[in-house]
Amino acid sequence: MKNYKDFVYVPVILILLFVNIASFAAVIRVPADQPTIQAGIDAAKAGDTVLVADGIYRGEGNVNINFGGKQILVKSQNGPKVTIIDSESRANTRGVTINNKETRASVLEGFTIEKGRHQFGAGIFIDNASPTIRNCIITHNRAGTPADYSGSGGGIYCRNSDVLIEDCTISDNIVGSNFSGGVHFFGVWEANIARAKPVIINSTISDNTGCGIYSKGRLTVEIRECTVSDNSLRGVICTGSYFQGTNLISKSLIERNSGGGIDVSDNTNLDIIETTIRKNTAKYGAGVACSRTCTLNISECIIAENEAMKSGGGLDIESWMGSVTISRTTITQNTSVQSGGGIFFNGLPTFSRRLTITNSIVWGNHSDGKYDEILAGGNQVYIKSSNIGDGLNGLDREADGQGLIYVDNIDVDPLFVDAERGDYRLKEHSPAAGMGPQSTVGGFLSVAPVGKRLVQWAELKRK
Repeated sequence: MKNYKDFVYVPVILILLFVNIASFAAVIRVPADQPTIQAGIDAAKAGDTVLVADGIYRGEGNVNINFGGKQILVKSQNGPKVTIIDSESRANTRGVTINNKETRASVLEGFTIEKGRHQFGAGIFIDNASPTIRNCIITHNRAGTPADYSGSGGGIYCRNSDVLIEDCTISDNIVGSNFSGGVHFFGVWEANIARAKPVIINSTISDNTGCGIYSKGRLTVEIRECTVSDNSLRGVICTGSYFQGTNLISKSLIERNSGGGIDVSDNTNLDIIETTIRKNTAKYGAGVACSRTCTLNISECIIAENEAMKSGGGLDIESWMGSVTISRTTITQNTSVQSGGGIFFNGLPTFSRRLTITNSIVWGNHSDGKYDEILAGGNQVYIKSSNIGDGLNGLDREADGQGLIYVDNIDVDPLFVDAERGDYRLKEHSPAAGMGPQSTVGGFLSVAPVGKRLVQWAELKRK
């Protein structure tokens, strides 16, 4: 009987203990209870909320804010448009630092963070911590030294972090280097440090100098339901991970970036799924550039209207070993000056990577030189069940069953609904039915998020 009572009492005691702990969670109001945001954090205990009233917060205690390792919620009362952390463009001043092994239970929510000046992470700096950043606007921050601003992460810098960034706008940040004006993720190569897994969801990264998102080192980044647009260099760069897992870009819109859409390089794996890559410009690989020993998988995507000054309007895939797989993807209306309007594939004869294209449409691309649709150099090119403009004539090589395998393909107008207006769905009786993206949202072929909803290509074009 005693054992039975113990069995009953122990869970009851634990439940009561949990209720008592939860009941002591406090709401600390700034400035009503504490005069500054930092004072509110300093007074908080695990589980507490620091609730910040509307206003512009400047000066000591309201900039260079540090969570101090606490698992707390620091939240604005009425959102980022009316709650601003202003660093006033002062040297070595940023909005927030999180560097004491915080977890995702440490949450920053609902602030505008602006006018920071710091070498790394002028808006937010995260180091060996993995907080949640939610519903924030990070803008007009500047990374680098006072002399040349050659640092990185104008908006956010994350070192060895599993940070979750969601529902944020990261725009108009500045960096003087080739790194990221928007978000910079870096994974440290040390034996006792695990591979980082940062995630960025439903966010807009736009109008930054440098690239929008830069990811390098021992990490795998997940970019989901994001818009990355109008940045002065590449929209997204994934590099130097040396096969430490697979990076992912899914259900996103990558458009109008001046240095190209996406770049994968230096022994990195990347999957791009249900994503639209459009209207980007670059010297090589205006839509996607893939170099060195990378593994790249593209599926259910639209790559359209990108423009390369040299080769690879849609994609530029360069030498060395590795593999590129393209499935159920439409590649159209891309241009290049030299060659490979749709795809430029340059595999070295000895160490050629494999290029595989299946159930896809490569049609209506243009080049001022040769190979409007595909330049397929090197060995191990496999094209099956796809609609390829100009067919083998466009490839200018014979299918030999080894270097080039070309099976069950067609060469015919795919009958897009309205290519002039950017609607690349297929008409009802299209000969290319079953090719290109098959995912549907609201009955339309669609892979482009705007805000929190997905729209069809024609709507994006009109905007």
